[in-house]
Amino acid sequence: MVSDTGPLYFAGPIQRAAVKLAVSDLAKSDKPVTIDFEDLGDSDSEFVNATNKLSKFKPDLTLAPIDSASAVRFLKYIGPTPVISVSALSEKSEASNWLFRLATSQSQEIIALAQYIVDSKAESVAIVFSDDEYGRSTMKSLAMAFALRGLSKVQLIPLSERDLLQKAKPDALILATMEQSVSFLSEFGAWSKKVKQLFLVAGNQANYSNFPWAENLAGALALTSNNDVPESFRSRLAASLDRPGLLGSQNPIVALAFRSYQAITLAASSYIAAKSNSGPKLRAALAATQVDGEDLFTSTGFLNQAKYTLYRYSAKGTYTSVGQYDPKQ
Repeated sequence: MVSDTGPLYFAGPIQRAAVKLAVSDLAKSDKPVTIDFEDLGDSDSEFVNATNKLSKFKPDLTLAPIDSASAVRFLKYIGPTPVISVSALSEKSEASNWLFRLATSQSQEIIALAQYIVDSKAESVAIVFSDDEYGRSTMKSLAMAFALRGLSKVQLIPLSERDLLQKAKPDALILATMEQSVSFLSEFGAWSKKVKQLFLVAGNQANYSNFPWAENLAGALALTSNNDVPESFRSRLAASLDRPGLLGSQNPIVALAFRSYQAITLAASSYIAAKSNSGPKLRAALAATQVDGEDLFTSTGFLNQAKYTLYRYSAKGTYTSVGQYDPKQ
């Protein structure tokens, strides 16, 4: 399931190209795979059209769409068919025990961030959150993660409470917003010296170099799951799309493409292990997948081998990788 229309339209062509590379490689090894691409879109008519076509195709396995309202609806529709997600689906995007995640979930990344902050010896934390579903859910998950780790000095501050913001003097301030982060960051310079460390969650990890206040972000940190893309794959992807800019790009879309490639090869190897395209047998083979002797998935289908990259923002609003973090160590 790809996005050719709607707000995620830019991802469709790159995902298609990555999947075709995987199919080409499997064909060379005498393991042919038949692929059907369907655009889920973001409207009722597009959803009905896509699912009608899918029911005729009768897939043995489906690659989940990128997280959206349509994705939540789709995963409820698909039923007992193994599904592999290649983007960070939220916890409400569930397909019982038939969903396997090649990308970390929002809660996994939040828990890793909380653990990193605790490991950094921060004694006080302020969570600034927006008054929407993303902000409130992120704030609640962070607060719970800190409580479970014994950090008692946690202040919850709505984004609208500017007076409370300016009075806060935490060791770590976490901005739990999406596009609302722009208004916050434009004012952050006025009281930034009161905060020892600013952290950005996934919803506001963007390139802010075009904004006049980009220097306010200098030194801010962000944690995101590792997305190591082999140069060989990056080169092939750039060539297939005639987009040389992908060779050195840090755009997450390249990692999304690589996970799409991995999902197809994983599906093929699971089919071989199962010796059948039976849904339950294919699901069991996926669940038993190991990499370097360690389970790839948890018992509930979440990515088990999750490690993270630490990014630091410069005064120009761009970010650079400054280290790796493994919350299990």
